[in-house]
This record gives sequence, structure tokens and C-alpha cells, in this order.
Amino acid sequence: MLPVVPLATGSVEVGGADVPIRSLSRSEVVGLTKYGDDTTSAEVFMVAKSCGLSEDEARAWLDATDAATAGELLKAIARISGIASGEA
Repeated sequence: MLPVVPLATGSVEVGGADVPIRSLSRSEVVGLTKYGDDTTSAEVFMVAKSCGLSEDEARAWLDATDAATAGELLKAIARISGIASGEA
């Protein structure tokens, strides 16, 4: 039997606040492909899963947040999930 390895967790500073995040699971990363070119929906999915929000809450936050701030959170989620590295 394969061992179950817990998802990585961490935090990122967003707007001066420390925000806890978790990595996306393998199935969640694979699930991103269903969004195709719909980047907005993929970002909502990533923020919701990683930050423990509903998709409505994640969408509302993304809609109310500037691109640079949202980008920092999304980059941190991608790094902790193993789908991006470094300063990407």
C-alpha cells in the first residue's frame, strides 16, 4: 500500500496579512485542465481549494483585489503545489 503524504501547507503575505494556504492535490491539479482557456475560473478554483473558501468567496475576493496582489497569492499556490517554481 502506498503511504498517504499530507498536502503541503504554508502561508503567504497578502495585503499585509499572513494567509494560510495548502497545496492543491494531484487530482485538483489535473482538474485544472477542465477550464481550458478559462483562466478566471481556474484561478477561482485554485484560490478556493488552497485557501478553504467557497468558489463564490474566492471569486468575490479576486474581483475586489488588484492584479498584483492576486498574482502573488496565485504564484504562492502554484509553487506550494509543485506546478511552478522560483519567481515564475
